[in-house]
Amino acid sequence: MKKSKFFFLFMFLLAFIFTGTYFADKSYAFQGMQKNNLMGHKFMRRCKINMGMGMRMFNVFALKKKLNLNKNQVHQIMMFKRQEFKAFRSNMGNFRNPLLSAMKSGTFNKSVFVSNITNKVKNMVEIKANFFKKFFNVLTPTQRNEFVQIMKKRIANKIKRLEFMKRMLNKKIKAMKENLSE
Repeated sequence: MKKSKFFFLFMFLLAFIFTGTYFADKSYAFQGMQKNNLMGHKFMRRCKINMGMGMRMFNVFALKKKLNLNKNQVHQIMMFKRQEFKAFRSNMGNFRNPLLSAMKSGTFNKSVFVSNITNKVKNMVEIKANFFKKFFNVLTPTQRNEFVQIMKKRIANKIKRLEFMKRMLNKKIKAMKENLSE
């Protein structure tokens, strides 16, 4: 397989691992729609709203406003973010194809495949943990508490959205089953 396919596999794994970290609240999305007056097609509105959902948590300027960060804190966080990005990039540069490694002997070696992927994800988690450690050291105790509250609110809103989507999917499944039985 090509490196790009494994890159996307790892990006999916990372997205899965870090979803708890990158949630956006519904009110922000609707404020953005009203503020930017997005009157285009439904799909385009959804894309414009979702584009920033993952990155907004560390939009330093949005955090500056919500957490009342000073200039020095903003500068330090931006520096840490750049370091994190460089570390992610170098980690992706050391990419080995786990499927090819697992099939070197002519058969599929499950343990080699699992260990290669596990090591890659472990490195990514280490990089993210280092960033959060530095990030939290920059914040004051009140800013830390406020950040935790923001994250809890985003998680709660994400759960509400997922429950809504689940209900909608269940209705669609029920309708499709009824159509099948006719």
